[in-house]
Amino acid sequence: MTNRKQHIADVALRLFGERGFDNSSTQLIAREAGVSEALIFKHFGSKDLLLEFVIRSGYKRIIEANRGGLTEPDPLTFIHSVIELPFKLVRDEPFFWKLQYRLADSDMARQQHERFMRPLPVRLRQAFEQLEYADPDKETALLLLLVEALWKTEATKTEDYGQDMPGFIKSKYQAQ
Repeated sequence: MTNRKQHIADVALRLFGERGFDNSSTQLIAREAGVSEALIFKHFGSKDLLLEFVIRSGYKRIIEANRGGLTEPDPLTFIHSVIELPFKLVRDEPFFWKLQYRLADSDMARQQHERFMRPLPVRLRQAFEQLEYADPDKETALLLLLVEALWKTEATKTEDYGQDMPGFIKSKYQAQ
């Protein structure tokens, strides 16, 4: 991939995250990226395809950066890393998660998010079983709901929990 193509995608990600997809014209993206609008269409074909590229490449980056997290053998450490995940993800890729939040109604964005989250329920259930929780399925469902709410809250900064919230939640999950 060319540096220019990636630069355009990075600028588009920032603008889509800050302003939303509909409020970020290709003309604005071109101006902010310092390229012609024609170059955007040459590289991506359309604004919709640019968005798809931004989302797919964003999840690819995030998966690469967090690959080792699912292999944590200690169940409690794994659960605690899942609790930290929304804070880490938004800290590392704030514009991407703002964009994901804005695209809640997009089938493509939702499919990519579900694909990203797919390994977590099985691994969490195993961790809760190993820790001998009475109902691993409900614990898994509860923690996944919490993680979903936390990344949305962090991405939109509707609440600033700082480091207090992860520590508080972790204190709720201990060996039984």
